[in-house]
Amino acid sequence: MIPLRDSRRPRRAALVTWCFAALCVAAFGYQLSLGAEAAGLLDRLGVVPAALLAPRGPAAVLDAALRLVAALFLHGSLLHLVGNVAFLLVFGDDVEERLGRLRFLVFYLTCGVAASFGQALAAPRSTTPMIGASGAIAGLLGAFLVMYPKARISGVLPLGCLLVPARSPAYLYLPLWFLIQAAAAFLEIGRLPGGDPRGGIAWYAHLTGFLAGPPLALLLRRR
Repeated sequence: MIPLRDSRRPRRAALVTWCFAALCVAAFGYQLSLGAEAAGLLDRLGVVPAALLAPRGPAAVLDAALRLVAALFLHGSLLHLVGNVAFLLVFGDDVEERLGRLRFLVFYLTCGVAASFGQALAAPRSTTPMIGASGAIAGLLGAFLVMYPKARISGVLPLGCLLVPARSPAYLYLPLWFLIQAAAAFLEIGRLPGGDPRGGIAWYAHLTGFLAGPPLALLLRRR
């Protein structure tokens, strides 16, 4: 199910969530403006697992840190962008309200960094740049699950050419989402040990982000 909204109504505007969404959209617009040169931008700012796990010197460490943040706002396609922004806007405002804006900022970036390291450890020899906010957003899903397990998620279920309205409580929808990611990671076809996943999807970043979300949110939540 593609989520469109949840049953909670935050009491104040989720400024950080909307800023993250706007930055993703703006970055994608900039990518489109580059045309064929966009691939070079992704090579310069994407997270390369092999380089992330074996930095050589201060310059390499600084470069890796820059890539870990910048890659969270880059996307490979319009579908990639729309999917991530949809999840971000549905779940981000509620988590931001619970944590507060500054702590939410720290939470989101930390989940994204943890997710990148999780994927890098799963494919340590990969030289393909990783981009996208999926790992950070997976952290939002994990946090939302422990904060609002009884909230109801409304969305649409793609069935061929049809989009069927659907609803589900968070305590069913989010664990099922995690299990789908885990199954995809386990059953991925054509992936060489330590190398690049053939499908181009960083499943282990999704899993790592989701698992990092709950403990980090509980640590950062406002009393």
